[in-house]
Amino acid sequence: MTSNQEAPSIVIERNFPPCRCPRCGDAVPEARFRSADLLPAAPAAVPRPVAPARPYRPAQQGEVVFDARTARWGVFMGEQRGKVHLRPRKGGIEWEADPRWLVRADGVQGE
Repeated sequence: MTSNQEAPSIVIERNFPPCRCPRCGDAVPEARFRSADLLPAAPAAVPRPVAPARPYRPAQQGEVVFDARTARWGVFMGEQRGKVHLRPRKGGIEWEADPRWLVRADGVQGE
């Protein structure tokens, strides 16, 4: 490069106008971003389910019970190795439930 030629300047083109708010005070607002400004807000705390004070122990196959931990209605299919097997009332795949979280069908509102 000869002495009468200037070095090429690096220009960063932006697709938005410069910020004019008093907080930024300059033409490059993205330079002042903090990671907290870019991250989404944390969701509100979700209440954890509470185990029933008096869990219900189904005795007959076919009884309808409420699994308070998963908030699902299920038909009692049997018990094995300390777990209760339930299936959806209208049919479907069984799931294992902890017997400490079962509630009698008439003990829960909103079936």
